[in-house]
Amino acid sequence: MRSGLTLAAGMLAGLWMDTMRRTANAESAHPPLGSFVDAGGVCLHVLERGRGTPVVLVHGAGLLSDDMALALLDRAGAAWHTIAVDRPGHGYSDRPRGAASPRAQARLLHDALVAMNVRKPVIVGHSLGGAVALAYALEFPYETGGLVFLGGYAYPTPRPDFALFAAPAVPGVGQVLSRTVLQPVDRLMLPGLIERIFAPNPVPDYYRLMPTELMLRPVQIESSAADLAALIPATTEMAPRYGGIRCPVAILAGEEDRIVDPADHAVRLHHDIPGSTLHLLSSTGHMLHHVRPDAVIAAIERIVRAAGIDAVHEQEYGR
Repeated sequence: MRSGLTLAAGMLAGLWMDTMRRTANAESAHPPLGSFVDAGGVCLHVLERGRGTPVVLVHGAGLLSDDMALALLDRAGAAWHTIAVDRPGHGYSDRPRGAASPRAQARLLHDALVAMNVRKPVIVGHSLGGAVALAYALEFPYETGGLVFLGGYAYPTPRPDFALFAAPAVPGVGQVLSRTVLQPVDRLMLPGLIERIFAPNPVPDYYRLMPTELMLRPVQIESSAADLAALIPATTEMAPRYGGIRCPVAILAGEEDRIVDPADHAVRLHHDIPGSTLHLLSSTGHMLHHVRPDAVIAAIERIVRAAGIDAVHEQEYGR
C-alpha cells in the first residue's frame, strides 16, 4: 500500500515537473507579439492593426487571440482599428479572481478599451466570446457601437460536455489535475478537438501557426474550465435582457455547426433582439470566421455603417 502511494506520488511529481518544463518552453518559443494594457490593475494582452473605427475581436473557449487574428486581424485592420484580445487567463492576459463570467470579462475588456482611449467599439465575439460581446452590450449600452455574433452561445441549453471540461475549475483538485494527469490526455486530445470544432470543414493549413502549446498551460486550462462552468448560470441571467439591446447587431452562424446549435442560439437571439440581422451560412461549421471570412468582414462593415460611427472616425483620423 505504502509503496503504491509512493509510486503514485512520484508519477504525479514527474508529470508536474514535465508540465512546468513544457510551459516554459512554450512561452520561450511563442513570446507575446502584442502589447499589454492595464485594465484596472489587470494586465490584458492585445494585438492591434490599422486605425479608424474600433473593432474588437473576442475569441472562444480555450483559444487565444491568435485564433481571431489568423482569420481576421490583417483583413479587418486594413479598414478599421482592429484589436484582438486574449480573454482573462488565456494567452498572455492575467486572470484575476472572479473573472469567469461573461459579465466580469466584459467589464475588464471595457476597462482596457478605456485605457486605450477606444470609444464605441464594434465587438466581434466568437462562440463563448459571443456571450462576452452580449454582456458588453448589456453592461455598457451607451458605449457599444455594435455587435457581430459569430456562432455564439447565448442561452442556457443543456451541455453535458461542460461537466467534463469543467473539472480543472474545481479548487485545489483542478490545479493538480491541470498540472499532472490532464496534460498527456489533453495533448493527445487536442488535434482531434481542433478537427471537431472545424467540422465539417477541414482545418486550414495555416492553422498550424496556432501556438497550441500555450493552450495547454495550466492557467489556461483552469481558466477555460471556469469559464465553461460559469456560462450556463451567466446566460440564464442575461437571456431575459437581450430584448433591451439597441445597438446594431449582426448574427452569423454555420448551418452545420456541431458545437453550438444555431437554432438554439443564433436563430433564437435574432428573434429576441429587435432589428438584428441573421445570416446562416451553408456548408459551414463552428469556425465560420476561418471558413467564411468574407461574410464576417461584410457583416462588420454593415454594423460599422449602421452604427453611424465610421464617418466620425474617418473625420477624426483623416481617412
